[in-house]
Amino acid sequence: MSTAAVVLVLVTCAAAAFDVRTRRIPNALTGAAAIAALAVQVPAGAPAVLLSLAAMVAAFLAGSLAFSAGWFGGGDVKLVAVCCALAGFPGAFSLVLYVLVAGAILAVVTALVRGRFLALVRSTASVAAHGAPVQATPLPYAIAIAGGSIAYVVSSALPVLRLPL
Repeated sequence: MSTAAVVLVLVTCAAAAFDVRTRRIPNALTGAAAIAALAVQVPAGAPAVLLSLAAMVAAFLAGSLAFSAGWFGGGDVKLVAVCCALAGFPGAFSLVLYVLVAGAILAVVTALVRGRFLALVRSTASVAAHGAPVQATPLPYAIAIAGGSIAYVVSSALPVLRLPL
């Protein structure tokens, strides 16, 4: 397992623990992880560092749009950006796909547990049909980010488990 993969799993699991307990992801954690994400790319050379930085910036910009729509919290956006830097390019694409799948699973399970599954389906259909704003119950989304990151790392080690893109 690469150093980047180890950092990815450790950072996202720590963030999930913070998110569950406090409903926040500390800036110190994502800031340190951003530095680590770029540092682990240094041995591969300047192009790897620049691609990692580009993946982080692109994820942050896309995440900022999701944040402004109310779909994600600011800490979640920063955490996903750091994760994309750790995955690098083109791995960030797969990582985001795994995180989104894990997020969908988290939302469905949470809705089922809370007896709000039909409300989730109606809300999702409304967004799909009309782009209506979501009146969602906030989730500790770092759980999904950690789950997606772990799935990404496992699928990288075991290609038979990769999601087809």
